[in-house]
Amino acid sequence: MRADEGAILMLVKHLINLLRFKMGAVKPSCGPMKVQWELTYHCNLKCKHCQIWRIPLKEIRANTMSLDEQKKIVDDLAASGVRHISFSGGEMFLQKTVYELIAYAKSKGFKVGGNSNAFLINRALAQKIVDSGLDMLYISLDGADPETHDDIRGVKGAFDRVFSGVRYLREIKPDMKIFFNTTINNKNVDQLTKIALLARLRKIDGLTIEMTNTFDKYSPNPELQLRDDKLPILREQIKELFKNFHELLPHPPGYFDEFETYLKNRDELYKYRCVAGYTSAQIHPNGDLYPCPVAFKKLGNLKEASFKELWFSEDADSLRTDIKEGRHPICWITCISPLNQYLSYLSPFKLHKLLQPKILAHIIKKI
Repeated sequence: MRADEGAILMLVKHLINLLRFKMGAVKPSCGPMKVQWELTYHCNLKCKHCQIWRIPLKEIRANTMSLDEQKKIVDDLAASGVRHISFSGGEMFLQKTVYELIAYAKSKGFKVGGNSNAFLINRALAQKIVDSGLDMLYISLDGADPETHDDIRGVKGAFDRVFSGVRYLREIKPDMKIFFNTTINNKNVDQLTKIALLARLRKIDGLTIEMTNTFDKYSPNPELQLRDDKLPILREQIKELFKNFHELLPHPPGYFDEFETYLKNRDELYKYRCVAGYTSAQIHPNGDLYPCPVAFKKLGNLKEASFKELWFSEDADSLRTDIKEGRHPICWITCISPLNQYLSYLSPFKLHKLLQPKILAHIIKKI
């Protein structure tokens, strides 16, 4: 079978898998479309909305896999029909072997993305990134000026490093796909349109935006929690984003409409069946496998069993049943929540929402 025929066949399998999900299945017919993989918890910033940087370096080193172990997992993912891998951290570029791992994943046919704070990206590192074959890079930008971004990120100079990193990458590869990712909080909620303007001026390919979530190692400092009195500002900023910067936003208005729901009455979001553990999975630096970034229940460890064994296990089916029946924590994040919402539109009275060009484009990209 030719490579393109194999890709088409796998695409069909994932479409069938999505339809089975919508019909109520808890056992998937294939592996997930996408795997998010935290390579290391080592980080060079001290973000106020994340506690990863507090993990002791000794503990980080003891719980990070070798390159050979990581390559074996890539092989397992390929055999399971996974199409996308998204690497992150901590800061993924603090793992010295990440470039070889990206290149290896590309050689196996994966579409590979990365998430970075860009602090390390000088000209030499930019060349390594481009040479690795990385398809797209999401760079965190949490303020429209150095004062805001550097304060949230905990290190002076972080804002300038974002834009120098973009410049180095684009000088080497002008068509490099680069996105900004912004986490909304009390300090930057009034800067979303200014961040979008920076993205447009620097010819960034898109801007993903999500709320500050409150789970595990990603719990924010209390000062960052968005207060109710900031909600009118949030509404106005979102309105202006879609009026003036809609081409930068990969997610439709419906995704943004639920930001306020997440803040004020998040239990309402159980109306969307979550795809975690069915079309997506999360790998931790030590090989632990979870359904999603919330990581509320472990499926097993990939150094002890293959991905396929864990994915199709009875424990995994039990977890997916719990998720289907709403026995899971609620989040509202870009890697999971939009697809939950889109699949809810697969009904006679909501199908028109699914047929919006922006939504169709996003689903096709995910598959």
